[in-house]
Amino acid sequence: MPENAIGKPSQEQINEWKLKFGELYSAKFSDTESYIYRPLRRLEYKQIMSVAQPENKSFAEERVVQTCVVWPVIDPTKMSVLKAGTISTLVDLIMAASNFGVSEEPVRL
Repeated sequence: MPENAIGKPSQEQINEWKLKFGELYSAKFSDTESYIYRPLRRLEYKQIMSVAQPENKSFAEERVVQTCVVWPVIDPTKMSVLKAGTISTLVDLIMAASNFGVSEEPVRL
């Protein structure tokens, strides 16, 4: 699964993803678990939220992760074996990269 037994992607592959997706980010959770992800686009966000039920937050979280994690490919049928906080943490990181939340205090003019 997301264990990096197959190694990390090459710089060439990363460069291809940058051309395709624009910004990329990397998060290392442990020595054996790391992810490369991209920001969520507005249209993608609207599509996910339009089908997500308010009472089913985990559905929306999983869709965000499936949409934005570039590497490793996360098999939806194996999400249940991930560590409990992996999806939520990835969602927090993806949302921050997508400009959700304030990265600095507003400046009074």
